[in-house]
Amino acid sequence: MKPPGSLQTSEFDSSDEEPIEDEQTPIQISWLPLSRVNCSQFLGLCALPGCKFKDIRRNSQKDTEELKSYGIQDIFVFCTRGELSKYRVPNLLTLYQQYGIITHHYPIPDGGTPDIASCCEIMEELAICLKNNRKTLIHSRLSPIISV
Repeated sequence: MKPPGSLQTSEFDSSDEEPIEDEQTPIQISWLPLSRVNCSQFLGLCALPGCKFKDIRRNSQKDTEELKSYGIQDIFVFCTRGELSKYRVPNLLTLYQQYGIITHHYPIPDGGTPDIASCCEIMEELAICLKNNRKTLIHSRLSPIISV
């Protein structure tokens, strides 16, 4: 029998905790050229960083570090807070802030569309970022599908 002070860490493991992933593929960013709208910038598009859903097991810390290393300065997030919790990244917006990434949060429920006022506001903020040569990324809950 072990003395009370010698409990091993593994005895306190919770089924809610996930092992730290040693290997992870880099987060995939698609770079959309904006030359068709007379802009020399590119707009980054990617799936939800840190997402843990079904067979997807991303690490939010690693993904955010990687986004920062790519020079991402602004991120437009269209997930609702409920969706961020569902995909197990409830603190993602705070994590971006900690890394000095400006977050533009426009929660749009899955399958929904923004009203015209919100759409205009999103487009205005996006245009300002791009005109100021800020490396900008958009992500939502799904992988982007783009035809150029």
